[in-house]
Amino acid sequence: MFRVLGPLAVEGDDGPIEIPGDRPRALLTALLLQPNAIVSADRLVDIVWGDDGPDRPANALQQVVARLRNRLGPLAEHLQTAPGGYTLAVAEESLDAELFETHCRRARDCAQSDPSRSAALLDEALELWRGQAYAELAGGVARPASVRLEELRLTALEDRASLHLATGAYADAVATARTLIAADPLRERPVELLMRALHAGGRTPEALEAFREHRERLAEDLGLDPSADLRSLETRILQDGLAPPARTASPPVAVSSLPWRAGELLGRESELEQLLTCLAEQRLVTLVGPGGVGKTRLVLEAAHQLSADGTPVWWADVTTVPAGRLLDALAEASGTENPRGSDPVGVLAGSLRTVPGVLVVDNAESLLDELAPVVERLVASVPGLLVLATSRERLAVGAEHVHLVAPLPLPSGPDPDNPAIRLFLDRAHGLEAGHVTEEDLELIGELCLRLDGLPLAIELGAARAPAFGLREFNTYLGEGIDLLSGGRRTAAARHRTLRAVVDASYALLGEGEAVLLARLTVFPGTFTLEHVRAVCADDVLDARAVAQSLARLVEQSMVQSGEGRFWLLETLRAYAAEHLDDAGRQWLRVSHARNVAARLRTMSWQQAPATEPEVVAAVARMSADLHLAWEHAVPDDRDLAVELAAGIYDFAYARQRRDLLEWGLVVAEWDVDHPELPRALATAATAAWADGDLHEAERLARRGLAAGHGADDPATARSMVQSANLAMFAGRQDEAIGRFERAGALYAAAGEHVQSLMTRMSVCQAMSYAGRTEEAATAMQGLLAAALALGNPTAISWAHFVTGETLSHADPPAAIAAFRSSAEEGQRSDNRLFVMLARSALVTLAAREGESDEALREFESVLEQWLDLRNEASMWGVLAVLVPLLVRVGDLREAAVLASAVRANRDRQPLWERNEPDLLACLAQAETRLGADEVQHLVATGAVMPADAAVAQARRAIRHARDGLSPDTPR
Repeated sequence: MFRVLGPLAVEGDDGPIEIPGDRPRALLTALLLQPNAIVSADRLVDIVWGDDGPDRPANALQQVVARLRNRLGPLAEHLQTAPGGYTLAVAEESLDAELFETHCRRARDCAQSDPSRSAALLDEALELWRGQAYAELAGGVARPASVRLEELRLTALEDRASLHLATGAYADAVATARTLIAADPLRERPVELLMRALHAGGRTPEALEAFREHRERLAEDLGLDPSADLRSLETRILQDGLAPPARTASPPVAVSSLPWRAGELLGRESELEQLLTCLAEQRLVTLVGPGGVGKTRLVLEAAHQLSADGTPVWWADVTTVPAGRLLDALAEASGTENPRGSDPVGVLAGSLRTVPGVLVVDNAESLLDELAPVVERLVASVPGLLVLATSRERLAVGAEHVHLVAPLPLPSGPDPDNPAIRLFLDRAHGLEAGHVTEEDLELIGELCLRLDGLPLAIELGAARAPAFGLREFNTYLGEGIDLLSGGRRTAAARHRTLRAVVDASYALLGEGEAVLLARLTVFPGTFTLEHVRAVCADDVLDARAVAQSLARLVEQSMVQSGEGRFWLLETLRAYAAEHLDDAGRQWLRVSHARNVAARLRTMSWQQAPATEPEVVAAVARMSADLHLAWEHAVPDDRDLAVELAAGIYDFAYARQRRDLLEWGLVVAEWDVDHPELPRALATAATAAWADGDLHEAERLARRGLAAGHGADDPATARSMVQSANLAMFAGRQDEAIGRFERAGALYAAAGEHVQSLMTRMSVCQAMSYAGRTEEAATAMQGLLAAALALGNPTAISWAHFVTGETLSHADPPAAIAAFRSSAEEGQRSDNRLFVMLARSALVTLAAREGESDEALREFESVLEQWLDLRNEASMWGVLAVLVPLLVRVGDLREAAVLASAVRANRDRQPLWERNEPDLLACLAQAETRLGADEVQHLVATGAVMPADAAVAQARRAIRHARDGLSPDTPR
């Protein structure tokens, strides 16, 4: 059983299965949101990582999937890899949410014929609930499903109270109704049930008091009266006669024809269900979203379904309606006489009171000021009327429920079941899902991504793409949005080109809003209000007016927002960028680049060490901004480029972000003089040694030291650290100790006390490699205590790692505990370097102390991680440790090849002297067992093997060794 009606829980045949870790839990929850359906890898990455996505999302997702499968154990077979994503195969009776809905449906079916059976089914259904549905993701991607299930739960409770009432269990009905009212005081059905149960139980005064309290709550909170039905119930209770009064026949209101639906509604099935559910509870619903997102199509489908069920639906498209004819247009749509007199709105309301129905107002944004007061009054004075509006911004009236319509889910790879791709295939003549190639699907997926998942843009693109060919059309789209035209001849003129749709939205903007929209195109990703003020304001656009203009752009669906951040859809970005001239574009690039550098300068956790995770997350969100600033700075502002390469060191080094570290290598080629040059060269040295070029790294570190203004310049601290690291890698431990001590003093002089503390730990690291392990272990006790007192994850992680290094031979269990603590703390600040060093140390101990099969599994994972981080030097170090393990499991041939490869690349890896005897012993044992000639061939093969080939060889060796392990294998 997979349980989502509360915190995520899984039960197997042998009892509960624990799923630890936020990411595996988020992944499983995401798959359970769409059981038995393919969920794209891109969608899963968005859900599991949010804004802080991994550099190699596919590999990162595979690792989380592997961890989840491992935890699921015998249930792992349910998690299946599918084209472009993953699916969770689960039977209806094995998912509590599905089981709940099935029980509720069966309970409704037999409520009249078998009330006892119906009650039992509802009790079973309600017992499945343990808390908020999809609790882990209920505030985000699972919110619609969570809200829908909660609505079904409340309905089930109401149905249960109704059954109590029907079977004479009045006290139980009263208790259930009161519980429901406490949870949602404005919900009407529980009040009705409470009144009926109290009256049936002989408690008429309490029934009337319940009505009075409900009426007062409605008036105070919403300014409304109870519904006509509830008022009628009060009257009947007062008269002590509950038979419904006869209705006075009223002439039916004529129903205007609904617009024709063009094709199947694709990709909106869940939203349609949610909208229909919402209309059962809300009197005024406004669908809001950017032009082309499909608001009208979604509402039209709902309108046709309501009409098919016998509900009168009146459709009013007010796009071209003059303000003075608004009431006439609404009257004509609803089949009533044109309202006249001193109170025309009152006349229209009186006409609509005769028959309950739904008034749809399409494209309301064109008449918001005139429409809002009319709708507000109609909803308040016509009890049976529902109003459903589409608009690019909300009506902003009382009791309005706003539903934001998002673009279609974006595809990840060639997924023919993705709604966006399905829509493209449905609208593209000559293309059919069963006859397109994998390459075609890839190209269509790329097109849908570039078109933001906007249904109209996809339809228009599908109409035009076959004329050019998918690949060529994808290329031409970069020239602007004018190719997005054509489509159905029967469509409204405003829907035949994307430009017409955006033009209509743009025409509604104020002058300041239009200027700001164009300037926002400088931001490549998300941004905040403060970023906009700093980058976009000038004499034309006053900084004090930016907040109001930005808010209006969001309200008008021209800018997207969420959690305090803002962004542009790419189609709107392309349109808005056309309103910038070259001078304005260049000014914005300069302003943006300087702002990025300024933001980077302020993002330091040194003075508040415990805030590092928040600072790291903020820098990670800047990735697109950083690259855009760098692209501007390299050709146009070298001083700024040096500043960026220097400022990114701490973040990029600990996170092993090679794309950022390589900025230092670019700066290193220039002849520049800048106060931050020593730090930028430290960035360069880090990139070089990660690439395995240790000699170049040492040269760059020494250049960094020489670039400072004297030996006491604090700016050289990071170059000094890299120089010390390289001395330690080369086995010159006394030199490394001296340089680490000097770096610590430079950090202290600069006020960077956390970094100073960490270099003192590095001193202990070099001491342990020099054989002074007891001295180092003793010193680390105090340094670990100091790190814990600071509360900084990176310092704590490093302290645990160095502690583990000092104990690895004397006390392996204690060392293992220290390395695990190091990895755990490092993950808190996404310190991939320290996490991977700790994992590499753990795998080293596992190879030496643990079981071979377990160690082999870990080796493969660690190698993959270093490969993802593109850290060749560390990969060689792991391969060196793998060699003796392969010897232990009897795979001498693979071990000999790798031993030779490691020895041939000693200048590209840290030279830990303790590995060399293991490598030589491997070759000697291989020669004894296999013969000198064969070993000579194996050595020759390994000697010319580059890093990527060695890793591939290691993968094969690991898998071969794991397959060949037997109980007789030495362990």
